Amino acid sequence: MNKSAENIISLFNEVRLSTLKRFYAIPEGKENWRISEGKMSIADIAYHLIESDKWTIKKIKSPEIKFINGAANVITISSRKQFSNLLKELENILQSKILAVKNLNYWDYDKTIYDDRFQKEVNLWFMIMCGNVDHEIHHRGQISAYLQFLTSGS
Repeated sequence: MNKSAENIISLFNEVRLSTLKRFYAIPEGKENWRISEGKMSIADIAYHLIESDKWTIKKIKSPEIKFINGAANVITISSRKQFSNLLKELENILQSKILAVKNLNYWDYDKTIYDDRFQKEVNLWFMIMCGNVDHEIHHRGQISAYLQFLTSGS
């Protein structure tokens, strides 16, 4: 495995661990909470991150695929066990994403692909880092803010 892959995988692990820490801190019964009507719930965000990882794996293999948008009301959690299973899926998809990156050669990261999210050609490294890692960090910030609101006693 090349050094670029090692660094990306290390970042994947650190970001996911931090994201999961916040999801597991969500109070029981608040998994379907959303900031306002029409916005993604906490569970919707977890589901969206799983779908985003699946998309990233596919994009690495098939650069022509179009991006996906997150959506509200795609999942409704009826028990804490169901939410825990969703978070286990978020943990497990990471291993598939790591494998996809491990299989890349050093020069693959410089391959230029069109990414419709950015409406331009980018290299594969940029797609992985900005399109996936930064995307998860963005949603982790959302979960952090939601968690603050839900546990502040307001």
